[in-house]
Amino acid sequence: MTFALTWLLTLLLIAFPYPSFLLFLLPHFGYLFVTWWGLMRNYQLSMTLLLLSSLPVDVLYGTALGLHGLIFASIAYALTLVGPSIRQVNWLRQSTIIFIVLMIASAVSYWVRTLTGQSPEFYILVLQAFFSALFWSPLRWLYDFLAQYKQDSEAQRQ
Repeated sequence: MTFALTWLLTLLLIAFPYPSFLLFLLPHFGYLFVTWWGLMRNYQLSMTLLLLSSLPVDVLYGTALGLHGLIFASIAYALTLVGPSIRQVNWLRQSTIIFIVLMIASAVSYWVRTLTGQSPEFYILVLQAFFSALFWSPLRWLYDFLAQYKQDSEAQRQ
């Protein structure tokens, strides 16, 4: 149920109409969603669920179906490998590692978008990775709060 709550929050953050001057300053909320699940909840992560949850993200961003599924899977795999060591460090080092992983994901996204005939601007993908790394800590706090709230409400029912 925590997956559904965080997924719906992520879809709302993606679909929210932002002013045009903020479009270059927005993080990629889908990447941050996968980052949180890959780092904080990797024992509960399902690649099939990630693939299914990436389809609405593809529709909202207007990309080829399956593009975000590929990227989500690569981010989750990379963060699952290095997850235990990243969880032990402070938020600045976490953001640095997340920036590196998201830059690799942005390079894959650029490559796939170029192959499918789109002409993406690489600097936009770099800015998204940078601002996603900056927004990692506040969004991590928000997802942790949602998970704790869900856990507390389930404990009260029992």
